[in-house]
Amino acid sequence: MKYRLRFLCVLCAVCLLCGGCQAEKVMQKYSASFYDAFDTVISVIGYTDSQASFDAVFGKVKELFMHYHRIYDGYKAYEGVHNLYYVNKNAASGPVEAEPELIELLLYMKELQPKLLGRVNVAMGAVLSYWHDCREEGVALPEERLLRAYGNHVNYDDVIIDADAGTVYFADPHLSLDLGAVAKGYATEIVASWLLTSGMTSYIISAGGNVRCGEKPLDGRARWGVGIQDPEESLFSTANNIKDVVYLTDMSVVTSGDYQRYYVVDGVRYHHIIDPDTLFPSAYMHQVTVVTKDSGYADALSTMLFLMSYEEGRAFVDSQPDIEAYWVLNDGSVQYTDGLQAILRSQGGSAIN
Repeated sequence: MKYRLRFLCVLCAVCLLCGGCQAEKVMQKYSASFYDAFDTVISVIGYTDSQASFDAVFGKVKELFMHYHRIYDGYKAYEGVHNLYYVNKNAASGPVEAEPELIELLLYMKELQPKLLGRVNVAMGAVLSYWHDCREEGVALPEERLLRAYGNHVNYDDVIIDADAGTVYFADPHLSLDLGAVAKGYATEIVASWLLTSGMTSYIISAGGNVRCGEKPLDGRARWGVGIQDPEESLFSTANNIKDVVYLTDMSVVTSGDYQRYYVVDGVRYHHIIDPDTLFPSAYMHQVTVVTKDSGYADALSTMLFLMSYEEGRAFVDSQPDIEAYWVLNDGSVQYTDGLQAILRSQGGSAIN
């Protein structure tokens, strides 16, 4: 996938601050976080030659995340922005202008649909919005009658995209889009692409369940260590509960799980990842983690695998190049692909060599 950056106006200033041409500079580790984009804490760790260099890069990273958050936000309007909310509100009445970055993501999902085996459908917005409203109220389950009605309007082929005109039209007036399965990872990969030009190429971004690593850390380690959360412990504690650690560079690690967003009705927990067949939360497993280079693809894949049985998902991953996965099943047991074995802490993997 080719990610196109639209905010290169500060590039020269950032590169000058980073001093990328001065090899003698000593690189040090800096970190910062913010909570404004994609409803999660986004943290960045990077190695640069000064606090000023890091601050300049971090400011740009935050700017990019905020920009894409506004465009992919399906719940809020922003003045002068033809974002997902705007498209969902207006595209049933005729072709409406959409931001170029939104057009690009919608076309990417059109291209990706065959690879996702019908498990991830961004046209399920009406169903997901109804579940979202019920979770926010926190009292009752959706009415199955209404779920089924919304479920009749989820055909992505009814989303007509005219890239040349920059417009989107819904041929089904009851259809709605939801980009929650891919938007955060897609934006993270755009940020990673920009960081290649920034002078800070040794970094790690954590955006909720999405982690993207750059070049190796500049402290003697050969790899970054990325924790895989323990889903059972995470339900009962806000502490950093780690099931295992995977060691890697220039890769993405994305997790989907039943503990991330949920509510409880009559003692039963209902999470936010909805099976397109049943229109209810998937019950195949507690969690799945995908390891591959592209964060946008990894985001969609983690949702897809969470919505499949382990056997079906394992067969898919084993048939694909450059994708690894780690499953935590309902009985607490763990499965992982052969390619992960050498880089898992539990199997002797290390950040050193």
